[in-house]
Amino acid sequence: MKNLIKILSPGPGCWKTRKMIGSLKQFFEDKGIDAEFIIISDSEEHVKYDTWILPTILINGNIVARGYRPPNERILKHLM
Repeated sequence: MKNLIKILSPGPGCWKTRKMIGSLKQFFEDKGIDAEFIIISDSEEHVKYDTWILPTILINGNIVARGYRPPNERILKHLM
């Protein structure tokens, strides 16, 4: 089953978002974990998750980190 990684972001051009995605994709690739990455830049969607700290990382529907890349242990805890 594929893990769903959503990143709430001001937009795909955000340097912090790009840096996080690059780091997360590399981590998932190194571990051989199947994941789909989605960037959500619509502020109406951000409201649904009750966060204004961006980027926010959601893994399989759970908020894992706000404004920073979470530690590997925290990422692994939320995977299927």
